[in-house]
Amino acid sequence: MTLALSGHRVEDGIAVGRAHVLQRNEIEIGEFKIASQRIPTEIERLRQAFVDARANLSALAERLQAAAGASASEIIRTHVLMLDDSSLLDGAIDHIENDQCNAEWAMQLQLEALLAEFRTIDDDYIRSRADDAAQVVRLVQKTLAEEGGGEVLGDVPDRLGHTLVIATELTPGEMAVLHERGVAGVVTEHGSPYSHTAILARGMGIPTVMGVRRAQSLITEGEQLILDGHYGVVFADPEESILRHYLQKQSESVRFRQALDTLRASPAASIDHCEIALLANAERPDDMRQALQDGACGVGLYRSEFLFMSGEPPDEEQQLAYYTEAIEALGGAPLTIRTLDIGADKTAHLLDFQALRSNPNPALGLRAVRLCLREVELFKIQLRAILRASARGPVRMLVPMLTTAKEARAVRALLDETRSELERAGQAYDAGMPMGGMIEVPAAALSLESFAGELDFLSIGTNDLIQYMVAADRVDEHVAHLYDPQHPGVIHLLGHVFETAHRLDLPVAVCGEIAGDRRYTRLLLALGLTEFSVQPRAVLEVKKVINETDVGRMRGAMARWREQGEDPRFPTLVQYLDHAQLHG
Repeated sequence: MTLALSGHRVEDGIAVGRAHVLQRNEIEIGEFKIASQRIPTEIERLRQAFVDARANLSALAERLQAAAGASASEIIRTHVLMLDDSSLLDGAIDHIENDQCNAEWAMQLQLEALLAEFRTIDDDYIRSRADDAAQVVRLVQKTLAEEGGGEVLGDVPDRLGHTLVIATELTPGEMAVLHERGVAGVVTEHGSPYSHTAILARGMGIPTVMGVRRAQSLITEGEQLILDGHYGVVFADPEESILRHYLQKQSESVRFRQALDTLRASPAASIDHCEIALLANAERPDDMRQALQDGACGVGLYRSEFLFMSGEPPDEEQQLAYYTEAIEALGGAPLTIRTLDIGADKTAHLLDFQALRSNPNPALGLRAVRLCLREVELFKIQLRAILRASARGPVRMLVPMLTTAKEARAVRALLDETRSELERAGQAYDAGMPMGGMIEVPAAALSLESFAGELDFLSIGTNDLIQYMVAADRVDEHVAHLYDPQHPGVIHLLGHVFETAHRLDLPVAVCGEIAGDRRYTRLLLALGLTEFSVQPRAVLEVKKVINETDVGRMRGAMARWREQGEDPRFPTLVQYLDHAQLHG
């Protein structure tokens, strides 16, 4: 009898094969007191564990760069950088010295402090870095337990073709090793779709589903499995009819991927000749170059907050170098830099914000532009770096979390002030650099007219906008079902934003996750969107849907739906629009 299990979709694709249930020998982390004379020896033992763990990860990163490219390798190097961060080691050493505890327990105490800090962060992407911190600490603990060992997945078979690995959770290093060994698909009980492990799975094209409850206890070793990455579903011991269906879909998926390769030089234009701008949400120069090869016309979202995650805030020259590297990778295509989008809960160690860490609701607290307008000197350093970068190539600046036009005016005033300072210093900048705003607060979406004249373009951050609309955290498994881009309220609000922006002659893009999900491409086209900013891997997929869509027909169908309401023949609006595309 077929057993169907569901989880979070991470990477599309269908995998069919046998299960390998990854059994770990969990390390017992106990606390014991050490004699004062042993403290130097224990500290040296910890230092050596950091050296050994770093060596193992660095070797893996080198192998991965050769096999999967620089972007995948850089994710592993992120863990190496965490090991290089003196605060992690120094904090554990403090526990050894002050608490006279063993190195393993000192690392556990340090991890608990880090996780407590990460839990206060609202941003999904940044909050998911807690997984990375935990994984690095556990690697050090494993290395301590094995006294210099700790090879990543050393006990996994060398060849995993036609094998789906079932794990409690995986580190990026473990995912990389599975890729090296030819794994067909991955199922985990825990893990965020925004974690580095998930990003790596997407980058390497490994069909993956995360958050499948009790997967290790419900799936047995060697059992036949089907993984549907598109819908986040896993079938164990499937009936013959289901197996035949998915083998056919797997063949179709291969043909679909092959068809995508032929689209690289094709424009993103619809059947009825509507030209659509496709940009990328990119974090690394390698991703940017790949997106350009696939037909992206620039970068619509370039995060800057990673510069602020270490012990010291970046200075102007460090930020300028970071932005310049991206500009050079784009070779003349536009770069949209999002200003600092993080809360005081995470920057408290940079500023003087200790009291703000206890904010019980950081999602609605001092974050993004609110924080920047309070910490003006920190913000002006970033503004100077962005303006100076604009002299080196086409740059746009995007301000997140705007709620009122007053905030936009305040940012523009600071930008004008910074321009004057650069002018007096004789430093070059683009006087016409556009300033845009992210629309992710419902109040801003409903009062766009007040922003006219303050902003040069808009970008809709649907991830937060939808969360605030439906009052549900999309990564909370208990309420994630309420996070629905097709909710009528969400559709009406998006329609209002597009219509108002067009009337105000404000260019508008969508940079949230739904922009890169091909299931929603026709929905966004039907609402009037003409600029998508998507993950690099999604450029060709979204382009293919655009090429196969009659935009005029979609907009007509959407007008009927908004006038008449839901059609009982179709469970979802997406299905209604797909039918309209096929049958008019």
